[in-house]
Amino acid sequence: MFLAEIIGVGDELLYGETTDTNTSEIAVSLQPYAVEIHRTLRVADNLETLAQEVRQAWGKARLVVLSGGLGPTPDDITREAIAAALGEELLLDQEVLEWLEKLFEARGWKMPEVNRKQAMKIPSARWIANPRGTAPGWWVHQKDKDLICLPGPPAEWRPMWAEVLPKLGLPQKPYRQLTFKTFGLGESRIVELLGGLFRRNGQAQVGTYAKMDGVAVVVRGEPGQVEALAAQIRPLLGEAVWGQDGDTLPALALKLLERQKATLATLESMTGGMLGALLTGVSGASQHYLGGLVLYSPAAKSQLPIPLEVAAQHGVVSPAFAEAMAAAARDMLGASYALSTTGVAGPQELEGQPVGTLFVGLASPEGVKSRHFRLPGASREMLRQRAAHAALAFLVGELR
Repeated sequence: MFLAEIIGVGDELLYGETTDTNTSEIAVSLQPYAVEIHRTLRVADNLETLAQEVRQAWGKARLVVLSGGLGPTPDDITREAIAAALGEELLLDQEVLEWLEKLFEARGWKMPEVNRKQAMKIPSARWIANPRGTAPGWWVHQKDKDLICLPGPPAEWRPMWAEVLPKLGLPQKPYRQLTFKTFGLGESRIVELLGGLFRRNGQAQVGTYAKMDGVAVVVRGEPGQVEALAAQIRPLLGEAVWGQDGDTLPALALKLLERQKATLATLESMTGGMLGALLTGVSGASQHYLGGLVLYSPAAKSQLPIPLEVAAQHGVVSPAFAEAMAAAARDMLGASYALSTTGVAGPQELEGQPVGTLFVGLASPEGVKSRHFRLPGASREMLRQRAAHAALAFLVGELR
């Protein structure tokens, strides 16, 4: 096994202005290789500190990967830190400088002088082309060791890393990963259900990861062992499983609608348009998603073709009102199915219902039904996003 270290660079990572997902994503990409990662780091925009960490990582690791700090501003000091750590001088590359100038010219701008630093590199480094930005990366190879330096924005570094990773010559290991995507079960409940299968010793292990679309149950390790363990896990998760591996709820919902040659409409209150946004984020959604309405205030909801006694008797945060909303949306837009959302995003309770309450209505050719969710969330934004995914999970479960 070889040792790898991954370093995320930037003050914004330490102070929470940007969530560091780069180091974990890079670490995941190394799982098929015979590489051990004992630590990942977040380091501030401090030249002395970063140079020290790079020097230490380079001294013991087969592979060092850095992300961030390749911009043109004074606090982008990753180049300078690597130069200091490796004891080399930064030199201007005239060809890369000309490339940068032409890039700005194509955008109708004159290149700012500060961008010149992005054409600087040490002699032992070779450039890694950046197809989506102005910050090319570095690749240093010395004494059977590699140092890779990538920009911070994921849209830029991902294609660069995908190009470089297969060329590093890292030894591969037998590896398989299988993911069950669930909704409606918390991580602790999943641990209870799996019992001794969770964190099983041997050539395959299980992990759970809470996400907006539920909890992912990941089985990873040696092929054969993974399939055998997954075969034991799947029945224990039951109907909570809505998808596998790369499935997403909006894409799966639209695929199931396509299979039935059916259409969908939405009527949103609590989710405020997020449900429609998830669906329209899928290419070709207009084939089966007709559209939706967002009605938030009580006055606006009173304009719906819903009998006034429904709200008067049950309230607008209730299964009855969610079902009435879904039925109205289906009739108004002439859809095969309609989803509705009503609930409490906070910060105060509403109609005696606590924050995190969600009722989803579903109108279909067979009739109308609803489902009640109690969602966890630290903010209105998180609750609304989870509510939109919950509605789609309900739909997917009914369409299957």
